[in-house]
Amino acid sequence: MITTPLAISLEGKLIADAICELGVTHVISVPDTNLRTVLADLAARSVPKLMYVCTEDEAIGINAGLYMTGHKPMLLIQNNGFYACINTIKAIALGAEVPTFMLVGQFGRDVNKRVEDSPNRAVHRLEPTMTTWGVPFVRIDEPDDVPLIRAAWDRAWTTKGPSAAIVGAPSR
Repeated sequence: MITTPLAISLEGKLIADAICELGVTHVISVPDTNLRTVLADLAARSVPKLMYVCTEDEAIGINAGLYMTGHKPMLLIQNNGFYACINTIKAIALGAEVPTFMLVGQFGRDVNKRVEDSPNRAVHRLEPTMTTWGVPFVRIDEPDDVPLIRAAWDRAWTTKGPSAAIVGAPSR
């Protein structure tokens, strides 16, 4: 039986181009395998500046510092990384009202299953966790969803808080 994937692997360049169109000055990332082609494409460009950090908590703090000094940063992390920095999101993005846009890769997702049906907790609990903490999100599961990255970015800057675009399949 052949199944149609529910999330399609997107070209890294397509996502990197969408990031560049936002006017992002810095992409802060913990080294990532899920969106490695996005990172490779961004690394080949002079703008935005790509910054690798050790932890997602560190990324949230650097994002805040860059914002306070007039830059327009964003984070590129995995679902597991979102869980790792929820306290910092609570304190800085939500509490201090710092625009915090996160492009989040769904590491471990089986693209032939609905997110809700995934046996992987990091996958099926991501959206409910974001909802619990008041982090609005969009899903990027196919090329037609890429413009939603702009909507999530704008939301973070309009509301002065967190917002996420969840990429459902590893980039190619």
